[in-house]
Amino acid sequence: MDQKTLIGFILIGAILLFWPTYLDFISPEPDKKGQTTPTEVVVSAEEPQTLEPVVGLESPANVSDNISTVITPLFTAGVSNKNGGSLNSFLVNDHLKKTESSLDLIDASNQNNLLVSFINQSGEEIFLNQNWSEVHSNLGEKNTVALSKNNPTTTLTYVLEVGGKKITKDLTFKYDSYEVVVNTNLRNIKGAILDGNFRLDWLGGLPLTEPSQDSMFLEGLVGQGGDIESFRAGSSGIFGSSSATIEKSTKQFTGIAEFAGYRTKYFGVFFVPQKTNFVELTKYSLNDRAAVDIITSQNINFDQTVIYLGPLEYDRVSGLNVGIEEKILGWQWLSSVSWLVYSIMILMYSLIPNYGVVVILFAVFIKTITYPLMAKQLRSSKKMQEINPLLNNIKNKYKNNPTLQQQKIAALFQEHKINPLAGCLPMLIQMPVLMSVFMVFRNTIEFRGESFVFWINDLSAADTLLMVGNIPLNVLPFLMSASMFYTMQAGMASQPSGGDPAQEATQKMMKYMFPGMMFFLFYGFPSGLNLYYLCFNMMQIAQQKIINKEA
Repeated sequence: MDQKTLIGFILIGAILLFWPTYLDFISPEPDKKGQTTPTEVVVSAEEPQTLEPVVGLESPANVSDNISTVITPLFTAGVSNKNGGSLNSFLVNDHLKKTESSLDLIDASNQNNLLVSFINQSGEEIFLNQNWSEVHSNLGEKNTVALSKNNPTTTLTYVLEVGGKKITKDLTFKYDSYEVVVNTNLRNIKGAILDGNFRLDWLGGLPLTEPSQDSMFLEGLVGQGGDIESFRAGSSGIFGSSSATIEKSTKQFTGIAEFAGYRTKYFGVFFVPQKTNFVELTKYSLNDRAAVDIITSQNINFDQTVIYLGPLEYDRVSGLNVGIEEKILGWQWLSSVSWLVYSIMILMYSLIPNYGVVVILFAVFIKTITYPLMAKQLRSSKKMQEINPLLNNIKNKYKNNPTLQQQKIAALFQEHKINPLAGCLPMLIQMPVLMSVFMVFRNTIEFRGESFVFWINDLSAADTLLMVGNIPLNVLPFLMSASMFYTMQAGMASQPSGGDPAQEATQKMMKYMFPGMMFFLFYGFPSGLNLYYLCFNMMQIAQQKIINKEA
């Protein structure tokens, strides 16, 4: 491995290692002094959430707790009449691990969702958190409806009487979508609502499905004017420690927002309202869980909101048409390249339905199409090494005359037909691809629960062969770092000796240090990612041997 490639990998590793710290640096926590926040309805780390009874809004005595069930091929949702249709459970059918019979995105901490509130003309915040009456449409026995292609939609309607006037809330489900359309009609009491605005809240975030990995991905997201603002919810230190907490803080976004939401690594909840006045995100920790509460202020004349609750599948999230998909595949500035990498991977899977094989073939594909660039880079590096003694002589001979020194160096390059920038350009072209592969393979939910061979039973998690006490023994990081060491050793062996002694000493040191650094960085990363870089390095070794034979 030549010096420029080595530097490129070091830069990638540094970016990946320090990126979260950089995000925290450029987006510091807001100063709580001077913040004006509406009456808080968030879960605190010390106390469970409680809401005061609403004066003048009492549920009739005959309205008791009731759960309706909506069954689709994608999920099974339990809908409570509390709050006029809060999700009591949301069991996802896809992307399950072998140990999971179902995955519930609603738990005890976020059952108080889809809560409606408003500020009355007296300035009091009114929460419509009581039991609403449910109007049954096509619910069958045991308050259950099953959706299919022949029965594609259902709407649950909830009614609450306020001052003798009825307000309604509709939840519409589709058989082939994770989207729930929420229509909140408060127009009958418009005169009692300050500025005609109401709030729709999602409190408690989402439960963690990958506790060892989610900490890097927890964030609230708001889209405004085509830009996406993030509000990080946690850090790697929150999990596994009862003393770890995240101080509760709030961030407000004024004006119209295309969406507001919260994500874990593989799942998310997103509000896509027709029109918003502001969005408020509040982050906190509860029982070693970091979360973000979503509070949107909406106008009762634009009262429809699409709620997406489910896996971060690129095609489904992109169907919302608000740009969320750009965050799924990693950094926004690499979104185009990442989309291309993702699309090729999905195409390959449609032909070969095993993601482990896809990872291997993808590594072969990438190294094949970049072979001309790598060959050019290695040949340029080899030529530079060959003239290195001559170059050092010129530098020593004309060290007191920089102008003449540069002229002699230029003449030397021209004589040997060497472009000093030729070795840099291939690496610059490959860097976006290498970084996109890293982000896609690390973020893609399609790898979740997908097994390969032997002990590799989940490509989205580390390939733990066994536990040594409390320490997992992961095999692929050893193999990946060993292949990297061999790649660097083979690259150095192919270069002529007699160059700069200081440079050779640095290369020898990096031969050991860099594989060790990558080993520790990648040790807990998904096995699919380690498998890819292992195959990538093996292809690199093979290509180096081919180029050396040509020389």
